[in-house]
Amino acid sequence: MQDTAILAQEELVSGKQTDQTCEALGDGRYLIDGQEITLPVHVNAASMLMNVFTVDSRVAQQLIADSGFRVVEIWPGKALMQLLAVDYRENDLGDYNEAAISFPVTTPGQSRPLPLIGAMWRMMRGKLCNYIYRMPVNQDFTTHAGRFIWGFPKWVTDVDIQFGEERAEGCFRDDGQLVFKIAAKAGGNSKAAAQEAPSLAIRNHQAWKTVGITEGEGLTFSMGGDIPEIGDRHPLARQLRALGLPKKPMCSISIKEAKMVFEGPEAVALGERFSR
Repeated sequence: MQDTAILAQEELVSGKQTDQTCEALGDGRYLIDGQEITLPVHVNAASMLMNVFTVDSRVAQQLIADSGFRVVEIWPGKALMQLLAVDYRENDLGDYNEAAISFPVTTPGQSRPLPLIGAMWRMMRGKLCNYIYRMPVNQDFTTHAGRFIWGFPKWVTDVDIQFGEERAEGCFRDDGQLVFKIAAKAGGNSKAAAQEAPSLAIRNHQAWKTVGITEGEGLTFSMGGDIPEIGDRHPLARQLRALGLPKKPMCSISIKEAKMVFEGPEAVALGERFSR
């Protein structure tokens, strides 16, 4: 089986190579596989769920070593990792499902937060970046757009999301093999206030930083949660097991009706500082 890192960056999508299929037109305009996209990209209807875990920080840092970023330790030896699933229903990039594996990190030149309280404070204020380690999706167009515009490590595979009245589930399989299946309580009626969420990606020997804004209704937050199902054969599943999964998440989150806005990225050479 090929390494998923290579698949996420350069795999052909329906026989097309991303950098030969897409073009930057200037002024926030892109031609993506024959369709023009103008920034910012708006998501007007989506549902999402996320599990947050504490993981072995040494193993996590080894996984992202080539990025130039450093995982954030919330206490000695423990970093955070997020498993995410999003059902995009009304979106400038189409109707599709997406999963993600991400790590809160600091970037070159950025100070490390104090353990636990400092990390949580930055996260709540939208000042802590999440490095998108992997981002599988189930549609072609968003793969090209996500790679070319924001550098996201997307590839086309099997992502299934079920959002019920009281429970949400997200399942990610690749090459017919289970990577992870997560769940979260649903049915809450709280509102998620608009919050910036900076994300990071690596593509074409550059680090890409994108600031998205997420808000929504039907927020459900739970401490703990169901133990996820983790595969035992796929390389990504084995990495999750090396990080300490399967185990209970630290917390679980779902948003029934989410809206998002994504601006253009800033891209710098690996190891350089971002200007913002």
